[in-house]
Amino acid sequence: MPHIHLETTADLAENANVPDILEALTAKLAQQETIASHSIKAYHTLRSVWHMGEGAPAGFAHCEVAVLNTRPVELRQQIAKALFEVMQEQFAESLEGDAVYLTLELREMDKDTYIK
Repeated sequence: MPHIHLETTADLAENANVPDILEALTAKLAQQETIASHSIKAYHTLRSVWHMGEGAPAGFAHCEVAVLNTRPVELRQQIAKALFEVMQEQFAESLEGDAVYLTLELREMDKDTYIK
């Protein structure tokens, strides 16, 4: 049931490695307490049109992680931190070149209304 949705702008060198990036994010999420590896879904959206505010890097990589709302805030924070570290590792080339703005958001899915 956890979902990993990675969005990147088309200008990033790391787009050639998206399958590996999704695999790394999935592997890290699977290591977290209460997460069953077989239930993780990871996918990517490439943004071909975007605009960044003045002074921002040219592109972005945003990761949205959705988990059921039954986990304590401390665990959700741990998951978010662990996955953001993976993003920093995976987008190191663009980070070093100040070409990417990285963000990650962990969202909760309502257990009472999430249907599988």
